[in-house]
Amino acid sequence: MKIKNLYSIVIFIILPFLFISCGTSIATRYESSKGETKKIDTAKIKYAENFDLSNYRAKLLLPDVKKDSIPAKNEIWYNYKNPIDTSSNKPVVKTVLGFRVLTLTSDNLDDANNIKAEITSKTGRKDIYIIFDPPFYKVQVGDFKNIDEANDLSYQLKQMGFGEAKVISTQINIFQ
Repeated sequence: MKIKNLYSIVIFIILPFLFISCGTSIATRYESSKGETKKIDTAKIKYAENFDLSNYRAKLLLPDVKKDSIPAKNEIWYNYKNPIDTSSNKPVVKTVLGFRVLTLTSDNLDDANNIKAEITSKTGRKDIYIIFDPPFYKVQVGDFKNIDEANDLSYQLKQMGFGEAKVISTQINIFQ
């Protein structure tokens, strides 16, 4: 029992006293022998700026790219089908349950129109819909009967910078 009391005295009284007493105050670092504190004016210290970065520049050797070798917009995605041309002049025959890719949900119509224009310019697709579901505008892309095709488009849109693109089940248009 005496040993436990001795250990507790050492742990709770002597060790904290040792840790506290070993520290020094910041004020004693800058005191002169006369007891006056010195102040260092860092604004007067000037450093030499003679570091030369030219030795560290990397030389990039890029191959010449001919304009003919740049793929067209629709040829960017290897092994993906070209988008279906669903121009607005084709009549809708019927609507069925299918899949679309939801790219934006916003309460601002201007944002929805900007996203629609951006997707049209990047993908060339014409089957982009802005649907008003109060109080939000939803930008949906595609009319897919197959979920795999919708997943492929969702992946493509995510790679193009539309990170919120996801496949949803909804009514789709069947054109003539």
